[in-house]
Amino acid sequence: MAKIKNVVILGDSMSDIGNKWIWPSGQVGRLFGRMRVNETGRFSDGKNWTDFLVEWSTGEALMWGNSDLTIRKSTDYRTLSNYSVLDVDPGDKPPQMKSWRSLDDCLKQLNQEKTQSTKPVNLPERIKYVNYAMGGCIATRDWTIAPKFGALSYLRGQVEDYIGQRKALDTQFAGPTLHVVWIGLNDFVTAERPDYDPAKVPNAPATNDYAAWRAWSQAHPGELRNGEGAYPAVEETRSLIELIVSSFPGTKADQYFMVIDLPSVYNAIRYMDGIAEPDKVEQAKTIDPVISRYNGILKSLVLNWPDPTAAAAPAQGHVHLVEMSKWMNHISQNLDVWHLSKKAQDPGVKPFYDAGIPPAPQQDPVAEDVRRRITTSDLGHPTQAVYSLIARYFVTKLLKSGHTLGRLDNDTWSKGAPFSDQPFDIPS
Repeated sequence: MAKIKNVVILGDSMSDIGNKWIWPSGQVGRLFGRMRVNETGRFSDGKNWTDFLVEWSTGEALMWGNSDLTIRKSTDYRTLSNYSVLDVDPGDKPPQMKSWRSLDDCLKQLNQEKTQSTKPVNLPERIKYVNYAMGGCIATRDWTIAPKFGALSYLRGQVEDYIGQRKALDTQFAGPTLHVVWIGLNDFVTAERPDYDPAKVPNAPATNDYAAWRAWSQAHPGELRNGEGAYPAVEETRSLIELIVSSFPGTKADQYFMVIDLPSVYNAIRYMDGIAEPDKVEQAKTIDPVISRYNGILKSLVLNWPDPTAAAAPAQGHVHLVEMSKWMNHISQNLDVWHLSKKAQDPGVKPFYDAGIPPAPQQDPVAEDVRRRITTSDLGHPTQAVYSLIARYFVTKLLKSGHTLGRLDNDTWSKGAPFSDQPFDIPS
């Protein structure tokens, strides 16, 4: 459908490349041991799925060298500017290290390359990339009191930052743009947002049909209870997608969206029967059904967008759903196929930089068994090994939607994807 030129990531800790880490509430959380990230600010023992997307599509790595260089380099992609560009290496070699006297020299050269007024004839194509995702972000804004005493942020803030920064770039930001939206786990897991109680809200639809929920909310506004229900989270997602479309008149044909649904909490060690935290088992029984409700309503929205001809609505066929819930269930049911183990890592596992600057080790000192456990030591977030499979499925769906991104197309993907001998989609 489109050769994507720009990628915008919106979401929470699953996609965060360091935004929460430097945020005031994140700094406080780290101080009191309430937030576990690795030394680069990612909720992973290494890379997250967006890091793999960057590497596979461009050949350039955000996580490389050492922690200082990774943090400095990632900074260019946490806000949208002239520096938020990635060169696409048309080859199939992994990112290569260069020699610099210091990190400052490295970043100076990178910035000079990105802002050249004239491009050499042989300069590869470029992709603009920006990642606003922040750990602790939620979709809904209808809470009487901000959840967790204000420690959680709202997706709308990310969207507003993006719109403002994109407008500032004006014509320097153009072409087919893919917006990736993955949000909601903090609404239902961290903030424990419950579904509507039928005894208190007897008129609420029993179906997952988005149109039915929208009609009900308009007919019974007084029954929308603050801090409850899956529908408001879906409705906010719809509202923000339409805000993006309406903010850039005349570019509707270039605005694309991929919305990712939510995996079951039973994919995390924390919520598995009898493992690590048994008290979480009962909590999971109330969380998982509302996540399923959210996923159902979200799917209905994407398949049947309301008022599709309205000026603010995305162009027909420009919004796709990635059912990560089904993929993660598939992974969990076939851990051996993916060389994973149903364990959590011990605290202190550090990232390994594929091309490390000395004294960084040149070989990963962490045992393969530890790397391929399914969650980090926080018992909730995926390890780098699992994130690579999340990214694998996202790319598969990206290509099935008709898009290409950098050096990712159907030919290169079938040959170069991890576990290329395994099915790319969920077996029927």
